[in-house]
Amino acid sequence: MYLSQFKLVECTYMNKKGFKEWLTDEDNLKRWKKYLTDALQEKDFKLSDEDAAAKVEGGVMKEWKKELTNFAKFLLPQWKNVMIFHDAKEDIEGAKIFYVGDDSGDHFYYIKDLYRTDKF
Repeated sequence: MYLSQFKLVECTYMNKKGFKEWLTDEDNLKRWKKYLTDALQEKDFKLSDEDAAAKVEGGVMKEWKKELTNFAKFLLPQWKNVMIFHDAKEDIEGAKIFYVGDDSGDHFYYIKDLYRTDKF
């Protein structure tokens, strides 16, 4: 696999139960709301903190969680073929890369709004 070129490390601590807990953890949900708020403000720099937070609470978060649930429904039945990775810094709060390998090929997925990069 091409994991070494991206400096990815397998999340050996995240089993199927851990994945489900990660999806519903209150601290994660709070952090992800903040990420969604930031993403809205990146798209519209005139949007105030309060207005962006209101949009997140007013439906953006609900829609995002629905898509996250759909992603989980996709991954969980294939769990035996799933590996989860994060960057070499082992940032527990950071984005995860989900590898699904089966007879149809090797596929990597990530949750876009959790993937943060530093801007220069």
